[in-house]
Formats: sequence, C-alpha cells, structure tokens
Amino acid sequence: MGRQESPLDPAAGPVERFASELRKLRGEAGNVTYRVMAGRTRYSVATLSRAAGGQQLPSLPVVLAYAE
Repeated sequence: MGRQESPLDPAAGPVERFASELRKLRGEAGNVTYRVMAGRTRYSVATLSRAAGGQQLPSLPVVLAYAE
C-alpha cells in the first residue's frame, strides 16, 4: 500500500480545488492505484500523483489521461 495523500483544502484556491476534484474522480473510479493508472496511460506514477497533489496545475494531457 502506498503513502497516504496529504490533505487538501479546496477553499485554499483553484489549484487545490482542482486537485481535490481529481482525487474525487479517482475515488469514483474505485480508488484505482496510481500504479494501475500509470499502466493504463503513458504517464508515470509520480506524474499522476503530482497531478492530484495540489501544488501546481497539471498539463492538459496529464489531466485527460487521469480522467481516462
């Protein structure tokens, strides 16, 4: 099992709000692991994890892969 994700405050701003929505999307998909997601996309575990980290907005291609 991987590390626990850091908590996000969606009210803190648009970046954290967006990351929170990505996490919600992942949860609705059954909490698929980043390793499984990476196997289904061309992005690494680290890239997908950073997309939902709340530190910076991910690129559009990463978001589309995440939503896929």
